[in-house]
Amino acid sequence: MKINPCQKSQPIYPFTGYKHIYLLIFALCFIQSLSIGQTFKTIEKQELRDKIEAYWLGQLVGNYMGFPFENVYREEPIPIIIDRYFTVNDLETHQLNMNENDRRSYGHIMADAMGGAWSDDDTDIEFVTLHAVEKYGLDISYQEITDMWKAHINRFIWAANRQARDLMEEGMLPPATGSKENNPYWYRITSQLVNEIWSVFYPGMTSKAVERAEWGAKIMCDGWAVDATKAYAIMYSKAFFEKDVHLLVQSAAASLPDSSPYKRGMIDVVRWHKENQDWRETRKLIHQKYYDYVDDFKVPDPYLSSFVNGLAGIMAILYGEGDFLKTVGIAVSAGYDCDNQAATCAGLLGVINGSAGIPENLLLELPSRGKWTVPFNNTYINYLRDNLPNYNRISDIVDRILAVTEQAILENGGKKFERSGKTYFEIRQ
Repeated sequence: MKINPCQKSQPIYPFTGYKHIYLLIFALCFIQSLSIGQTFKTIEKQELRDKIEAYWLGQLVGNYMGFPFENVYREEPIPIIIDRYFTVNDLETHQLNMNENDRRSYGHIMADAMGGAWSDDDTDIEFVTLHAVEKYGLDISYQEITDMWKAHINRFIWAANRQARDLMEEGMLPPATGSKENNPYWYRITSQLVNEIWSVFYPGMTSKAVERAEWGAKIMCDGWAVDATKAYAIMYSKAFFEKDVHLLVQSAAASLPDSSPYKRGMIDVVRWHKENQDWRETRKLIHQKYYDYVDDFKVPDPYLSSFVNGLAGIMAILYGEGDFLKTVGIAVSAGYDCDNQAATCAGLLGVINGSAGIPENLLLELPSRGKWTVPFNNTYINYLRDNLPNYNRISDIVDRILAVTEQAILENGGKKFERSGKTYFEIRQ
């Protein structure tokens, strides 16, 4: 074969020459850009488990502390700070108004009768969600969650949940069951008190936590009630790695659209917190501005709404300064539907500080006879959710949540590894 001396030689390597070098540089930069903005956080498995346990225990504590005063104080807050479990035995000493005609003011008797903690909608809807995710997976569909609700959630539900459940019986699926068109109680606090578990499934993975919490909220709620759920979902998820409650609140508010009235409310509470040392002054401002008509929208049944209660919770988080008892005490003393906001705030502080941050007396001294040796006697009695185990060890519930959380971490780009005899998770945020 003759070689033409004038013919240009072809490059031996495919990326020889300026054009190919530029392409190579572009490709490398593109690959590198995929990792820009992706940060990883590492947490030891035992610490993660402890935070999950403190979330569950915290919700129980907040629930039972707020029970006696649920929907009793509306126009004004409770005149004292609630710093322990109150029962009907305290009526004469403190002259407080309580729900003295039902189980809510008899926590000490309930604790004795149950031998530990007992179910209420602050925890037992999430108890059903846990079973549902274990059965169908983290990507559970609306049809599948409807099947679980129909099988397990039939009694001791109210307003938005009751309406959603009734619509399911008629063949309707979420999110139609929570829409304003079909559910007249779409604005209730329900959505934010039953979806915290999604952020515990997705620690540090805030986008995924918000996505699934919003999915859960739309089963029974709509509009700005869902915005409140998203705000708490962000705080819960971030709290696994962030202790500054002010940063958590700011991050949650910033994540909501500017058109959201709930965002406007959060910004107001942040400002009022800076202007007033006494939380009662801020509570007064919340009540004055948001209890009835507000600019371009109305808050129906404000004392039961996601709006006013949600803002009272934000207030408690800010004024509580990261202290469990102070935060929960303000959440309860703020009034309104206070057991719900107290449970949500207590669960959040549990995640932030772990189980050591919850005062021992709140974990061991609820029963009227003696005291327990482990938190809530390691017992959770389910007597409200049909066709699910009645007797449960809290440690087992925590381990089950941890197993789902581990699955979520690994499915979303995280890793599990051993170092110095300990197990760690690397979580992609």
